[in-house]
Amino acid sequence: MKKLVKYIMITAGLGFAVWTAGCKKATDKSFLDPTDIGQINEQTVFADSALSIQFLNSVYGDLPRTYFMQNGITGGGIWAFSDASDDGEARWSSGFSQGFNRANVAGGADNVFSLSTWNSCYAMIRRVNVFLDNIERAPLSAAKKTRLRAESRFLRAYSYFHLLRTFGGVPLLGDKKYNLEDNFLLPRNSFAENVNYIEKELNDVAVILPLEHLPEDFGRPTKGAALAIKAKLLLTAASPLFNESNPNSGPVKVLLGYEAYDAGRWKKAADAAKEVMNLGLYRLVEDNTTAPGYGYYDMGIQRKNSEYIFQIMMNTGRFYEQYLLPASRGGQNYGNPTQQLVDDYAMSNGKMITEQGSGYVATSPYLNRDPRFYYTVIYNQALWLDRTSLTKKPVDLYALAPGDGMGTAAYNTVTGYLWRRFCNENAGGNYGVTSQIGLVVSRYADILLEFAEATNEFQGPTSEVYDAVEAIRKRAGLVPFAINRGMSKEEMRTVIRHERRIEFAAEEGHRLFDIFRWKTAETLLNGPMDGMRWTKTGSTFTGNRITFETRIFNSPQMYYHPIPLKEINKNNLFIQNPGW
Repeated sequence: MKKLVKYIMITAGLGFAVWTAGCKKATDKSFLDPTDIGQINEQTVFADSALSIQFLNSVYGDLPRTYFMQNGITGGGIWAFSDASDDGEARWSSGFSQGFNRANVAGGADNVFSLSTWNSCYAMIRRVNVFLDNIERAPLSAAKKTRLRAESRFLRAYSYFHLLRTFGGVPLLGDKKYNLEDNFLLPRNSFAENVNYIEKELNDVAVILPLEHLPEDFGRPTKGAALAIKAKLLLTAASPLFNESNPNSGPVKVLLGYEAYDAGRWKKAADAAKEVMNLGLYRLVEDNTTAPGYGYYDMGIQRKNSEYIFQIMMNTGRFYEQYLLPASRGGQNYGNPTQQLVDDYAMSNGKMITEQGSGYVATSPYLNRDPRFYYTVIYNQALWLDRTSLTKKPVDLYALAPGDGMGTAAYNTVTGYLWRRFCNENAGGNYGVTSQIGLVVSRYADILLEFAEATNEFQGPTSEVYDAVEAIRKRAGLVPFAINRGMSKEEMRTVIRHERRIEFAAEEGHRLFDIFRWKTAETLLNGPMDGMRWTKTGSTFTGNRITFETRIFNSPQMYYHPIPLKEINKNNLFIQNPGW
């Protein structure tokens, strides 16, 4: 039987990862479904140099799905930004909120998130294996083949990392393509085997991948990208969910973490982050002269800068503006920050709002906050560029009368807030300047905080830990940015976790997987989720805290998503995760 492969044509050049929002839908096929085929056979594709490269580009084309799957449910053209964590909520819920669906795994063992993650990641892995099996005979130079093999292995390792932190140990296919005649009955590999495999793959390709790419190849993985994903992998593996006392027993125990705690895993994670730092290629984008924390904003609207390590390239101008801004600014508002997140922004002097001497005033809650707040959240009467006047005007997020307000088309918010993360303040969803930034997967701020967290857990708050945290706070524009250098490990842990929440709000699922790996989701995703309802009387605005939803998180079941039921039903070697 002729072996067929799935083939997706992707525009060449800078558009190698072109992806049109709404055009891809989650498939309900099994990851080893032999009907996952296309119209062009392997002999045809890999006899042509352009088609060979475009085949690999098809894997890049699926990367945006992995990004949005980490934030909320993806499918049917709707994506959420941090809406599965305690940071946000989706505007469109279809009966269930995005946060409820993602955190509580609505739909049981065949929930949309689990199916999307499993099928999309394994489809990418399968295509990489097809590519690796055929690239040697493509009419390309030896140097080109070597680099493309390394790129494809990076993409495969990256896909396995998504699977690992969602499901625990998953089947490792190696380089097998699994064609029609193959036996697909594979057991799940242990958590440790998955970590070791991904780590080795990233180490191997880091030696091959270049430090930087030529402009036409920007967005493809570099040595820094491979080392950065390895650092995140090892930090995840060292974290409490996987590295502390494993409550499971029997065969599933080794699938969901290590069998015994090892403090040395924190050391490995710290060393991996330090390896990226020692490259000397990356630095924070800092500018507190234009305005406090302006570098944080400026970094987020640039296509390329000194902080980005790996990003998924997009070719849809004003992408963030289109999806995050309100209808009054040409946007579609796909997600809303929670009051819990807003409350966690410190004051500009670095003190928390409940801390003595912070200067917080409840009747003017948005004055003198951490500068990152203003570059992340749109609140009632915040200024944004108006389409008609092309001047900045207040954004109305208040209810005009009882019964009106949040969640309706007029006000476009469930929580009383909107995201503006990565949005250019000189643009609306369909007007103003055109930005061409990508989806940022890894940046240097993450490396600094990963290093600080892992080192603190292994050694306590050393001077290097303080330096890394203070670099983040200094760039943020906090005055003073320095912190008390007499903290305990536990106190520093609290500071680092706070900085991670604020620094990465609305970014690539950081918050969701942080509170999972820290095993704090059982507290943070259990109970009321709040927002702010503003009303206007004359020229006076009055805000009242509201609860828009009560979430339930069943621990420990929900820390691991279920293996899709169709995989369990067709493979008697699979062990389902506990509780599903």
